[in-house]
Amino acid sequence: MRTEFLSKKYEHGKWRKLHRLSTKSCSNQKMNSTIANCRPARTEDVSQVADVHSAAFPGFFLTTLGPGFLRTMYRAFISNVGGVFVINEQNNRLDGFAVGILKSAGKDRNLAIRFLPQFIAALAPGLIRNPVKVMRRVAAQFFSVGEEPEVPNNSVILRSIGVLPDAKGSGVASRLLDEFERLSRAKGATSVALTTDALDNERAVGFYRKHGYHIAQEFSQDKNRKMLLMLKDLQ
Repeated sequence: MRTEFLSKKYEHGKWRKLHRLSTKSCSNQKMNSTIANCRPARTEDVSQVADVHSAAFPGFFLTTLGPGFLRTMYRAFISNVGGVFVINEQNNRLDGFAVGILKSAGKDRNLAIRFLPQFIAALAPGLIRNPVKVMRRVAAQFFSVGEEPEVPNNSVILRSIGVLPDAKGSGVASRLLDEFERLSRAKGATSVALTTDALDNERAVGFYRKHGYHIAQEFSQDKNRKMLLMLKDLQ
């Protein structure tokens, strides 16, 4: 799956994006004179998460599949025992999320297979309009084409960070990453891994470097797309 994040060109994992170590939860922290609350995502958050995704990543492929597909996708992550899914609320509004999965929990394709009927139903409108294009793109999202990065065992793979446009620059992404790392450590992970574009992606790469991530590997995805594997040790 591809991860959409800070900039128009940012992508990590296999989602088009549509990726500071902390010893404390970010719950009830003051942010710009308001109260911010990070917590694990719940099923009832899925609709708002889909809304944030659509606003954060307009025009990206997963967004074009519609809110029904996004809700199904994020519901699948919440239901996965190896999932790490955190949201940020400010003034009772969900304004950002971070989602990932333990490497030991399996590949993204396992989620796709488990929720296949729901994904097919959510894809129905797009399949009617352009079945060949949609199926080709969905297959590329969930099934690897090209090199596989060497993700360490016992890692959590960060798939996506999404923040509402009007909340960017307020520290939400950093807060989400802090809490994502804390919950990953609580699940027994010893590192966090993510993949992102190698070219024209300085903003995202710089964000992760600032938070202690380093480039561990360069590889190619979808035959000719240059990617980076970035890692952070949680020990």
